[in-house]
Amino acid sequence: MKTKKRPKTKPVASKPIKEKVKKPEIPDKILKEFLEEKCNLSALKDISMTRAMFLWEKGEIERYRINVWRTTYEMGDFCPNTKIIHSYFVFYYRDEQMIVDKTEEPVDKHKDLLGRIRK
Repeated sequence: MKTKKRPKTKPVASKPIKEKVKKPEIPDKILKEFLEEKCNLSALKDISMTRAMFLWEKGEIERYRINVWRTTYEMGDFCPNTKIIHSYFVFYYRDEQMIVDKTEEPVDKHKDLLGRIRK
């Protein structure tokens, strides 16, 4: 006894590949000058990464989050300890090639955003 074969389906047309929109970036020279002024970047030790992430643009102003990461190795730890040591919310004016820091400091530095006391 033979089993009935299923009819072949027609091939599905592939979807066109969309080009990824390249996000704007802050030039390295301007970014390094800003970080040198704010946190004295050249004097910091064990810096593993600095990243300026584009958030959104409104009008001629681009908004970015700039993070400075530090990696430390300690005896007895299985893996390195990596954390953000400096973080800034900035406006970048492309026409003037200028970064303006809009980071707000917490009202009480001994408490976190939820009101818990930091150790």
